[in-house]
Amino acid sequence: MNSNRRLCAVAAVALLVVTAGCLTVSPSISSADDSPVFERVSTVSEWGTSSVQGSVTLTPAATTEMGVTRLNVIREDGSSFYATSVDAGQTSVSLPIPTGTRSRIVAVNTVNGTVVDTYNVTVRGTRYP
Repeated sequence: MNSNRRLCAVAAVALLVVTAGCLTVSPSISSADDSPVFERVSTVSEWGTSSVQGSVTLTPAATTEMGVTRLNVIREDGSSFYATSVDAGQTSVSLPIPTGTRSRIVAVNTVNGTVVDTYNVTVRGTRYP
């Protein structure tokens, strides 16, 4: 990489950090919850600012027997962060999860309007202001 490209890349990351808040490096997602819906939530992101990309693995019964049709990510303060639909038989979902706060991933059956399960998650990593 030539010096001009390197300088542009460093400037872009610096601008991103300044405009988006703290930088979280080497993030991981943890939860102490046991769940009939969620098998695992992890991330392959190397860094994130306000969120990291999460990889959610659902149990095989989540969308078929339990009727999960939507996943909502809710911040600790109760505000909605992200929502996505889930298809019958789907067991893998990618969604953003906020950094710097605890969050809940709520599995919903939109057909009958019920909450099937709630999974509490925390994004951890080295934070730089």
